[in-house]
Amino acid sequence: MTQRASNIVTSVALLCSFMAAPPAALGQTGSPQASDPVVNDVVRMLEVGIEAELILQWLESSGRRPAPLSADDVIALSQAQAPKQLIQTLLDMAALPPPAVVSAPPTQTPAAPGVPAPVQPGVATADGECCMVDFSVEYRVSEDKEGEELEQPGRDLFVYLDGRFLARFQSLGNIDLRGPAGLKVRVAPGAHTLRLTRELHTEAGGRKNPGAWNHETTVSPAAIGFRVEPGANWNMDLRWIQSEFSTRRPLTWRWSRDGVEVAGQERVGAFREEWPYLCEDAQASLDAGTMSGWRAKDRLKNCVTWDSLWPDGVQTTRAQVLDTLRQDDFDPPIRSVGRID
Repeated sequence: MTQRASNIVTSVALLCSFMAAPPAALGQTGSPQASDPVVNDVVRMLEVGIEAELILQWLESSGRRPAPLSADDVIALSQAQAPKQLIQTLLDMAALPPPAVVSAPPTQTPAAPGVPAPVQPGVATADGECCMVDFSVEYRVSEDKEGEELEQPGRDLFVYLDGRFLARFQSLGNIDLRGPAGLKVRVAPGAHTLRLTRELHTEAGGRKNPGAWNHETTVSPAAIGFRVEPGANWNMDLRWIQSEFSTRRPLTWRWSRDGVEVAGQERVGAFREEWPYLCEDAQASLDAGTMSGWRAKDRLKNCVTWDSLWPDGVQTTRAQVLDTLRQDDFDPPIRSVGRID
């Protein structure tokens, strides 16, 4: 057995013994006691010799998140010889906003013509630990063309969960070797709906109308429905890939419980050229004077409304979403590849 393999076996054994031992049995080493329970557990693990790599895996799989770290927490971690990466991960986790939980009555309205009907959103429960979902998103697309040569600015992929903004992803391109980006989101038990849009927001008011924006938003006709239940680990793997010469449909998604796929589709969905415009964004651009009347007429002709994308219980309007995005000048952070939030 190699030295590294021996170390891993020893660390796993220590982790198992840690999880089985009562806190009092591990808190007698004389090290300072952290004020946050999650940080305190991390310190205790370090004290008994568990490797930082396994502790990071435990944090990811358990879904536990510390409160903002106090000075005592950081000192306790430092004295327990926590690596810088582990301390930074805890700081990042503490800085994340609490994930929204959506609740709704069990009613439903028909979707817009040509748009699959989404499933009903889940009803929140008092179970504070349920349910953590791991999302893995890979977005690859060649840039749009105007005429033969001129490239338009890139359209980023926006992901919405039950009518709320979830994340923004920039295209990895067709030859980039980086893998998908990941994020963790706490979701209420029940049924949920994901929607994909391609969006480009540009400030186009000029001197005459400062602060006015042009919103170009198209919507994937595909509604991705999934159900979350307590007592399991859930994963949503999402890929949207379209090159300039693609012939296969671009969307692939898999919904897994404890590593076993329970729902999904392979190479489905409409190509980006087939995505309809979002009515509310086209109308907002027209009202702001950032888009010509003939272009607005073209976009509004076969557009879809925000309300038609969601079940009746989803109360978030597109105007509310735009107000949220406006806080970041319609430039919300792009998810970094490999970052787990």
